[in-house]
Amino acid sequence: MLVLEIKYQAIKSSSRVLNLYSKPDTWFWVSASINPYRGCEHNCTYCDGKAEWYRVKNFGTHISIKVDAAQRYEKELLQQGFNPEYRPSSDTLEAFLTEVSKKAQVKSPKSPRFPVAVGGGVCDVYQPAEKKFKVTRQLLTKNRDFGVPTVVLTKSSLVLRDLDLLSEINKIIYASASFSITLIEEKMKKIFEPRSVSTVQRFKALNTVRKKNLHGGVMFMPILPGIGDTEENLKEIIKKAKESRAEFIILGGLTLKPGRSKQEYLSVIENHFSSLLPLYQDAYGNNNKYGSPDPRSEKSLNACKLGHEYCRKFGIPDRMPRYLPNEVPQTNFLVSTILHNLAYYYQWVCEQHWRVVSPFTKAAEAIESISYDITQMKKGVLKSRLKLTDEVFSVVSEVLETGKSTDLMEYQEPKTILVNKS
Repeated sequence: MLVLEIKYQAIKSSSRVLNLYSKPDTWFWVSASINPYRGCEHNCTYCDGKAEWYRVKNFGTHISIKVDAAQRYEKELLQQGFNPEYRPSSDTLEAFLTEVSKKAQVKSPKSPRFPVAVGGGVCDVYQPAEKKFKVTRQLLTKNRDFGVPTVVLTKSSLVLRDLDLLSEINKIIYASASFSITLIEEKMKKIFEPRSVSTVQRFKALNTVRKKNLHGGVMFMPILPGIGDTEENLKEIIKKAKESRAEFIILGGLTLKPGRSKQEYLSVIENHFSSLLPLYQDAYGNNNKYGSPDPRSEKSLNACKLGHEYCRKFGIPDRMPRYLPNEVPQTNFLVSTILHNLAYYYQWVCEQHWRVVSPFTKAAEAIESISYDITQMKKGVLKSRLKLTDEVFSVVSEVLETGKSTDLMEYQEPKTILVNKS
């Protein structure tokens, strides 16, 4: 077995460390993210972070450590109007705060407290480097101090080290710790995820997280075509997720952006699963810049439909619950979230054309952008002003009248889709 030499390099952030999104991510329900590292020792063969447009060279062997991330993050939170009101009283504030931060304590946040993902596309925040450098723990400490809703995704059981901080954040506002799981068979997992902990360890860690009353689930992504989309693999992962008390399980397909990411993955397929190479060449021969498979390919690569059926069988939602800040119009966000969830099911489970999906997504974004409660608007005005189609308007009307959607209930387990802490 080839032993890789891992090199660590301490760097200082060249720009903002908090990546603010123009609109919420509708799969993970986060509005910002922060990466403590660049590069990842797990070195998964399918990792999208290896694509050239992320500008991370030697992705699996040269790990950049953002040693100033926590300090930069605190300054940026202060600039957003947050203040460290939850910092333990045993800490001396003067030792932490500059004059700018002292002035910021009289402010309230410029925007609602939407969840921040500690992690992103260019690293696992609990890769082996974290055990030594603890940058992720430093960032979680800031989230605790400032009361920032937190979402963590990892392949590592090292997250259990930080259950104290995550539990504190969850008591203050909201915290979720989930696990990326793709393959149930360990020998198969090692081919594609050579340096991550076992699938069994991840399920055990998830069970521990949930026993601590933290939010958390399984990100079953990417589902590898011809390998991870077998009935056995789908069924067993969803079953184990249920047994591990997962709050949800999200299914997603594989993307292969042109360049080294695609080349490396296909070389693994050629070496270990040569009979599947024509399938991949057919599906990803379009060289889509986002790595999406060609919808015209001979074999459908969408395993979400079958996975959805197993989720229904085992009684586990295949959508993540959404944290709902107190500061936003509650009805607007209920309607918006339901529309987004329907858009997801129409696209990934029903395999509808984007022309069917798009009106639901656009309506959800429009309703969420309104600063006052839409119940103050007459329905006719709401429909005309937002240019809602009859299908979308029917759903909106039902939610405004009953607080739920029968259309959504056909697909989603009738469990809480919004999490709100008063």
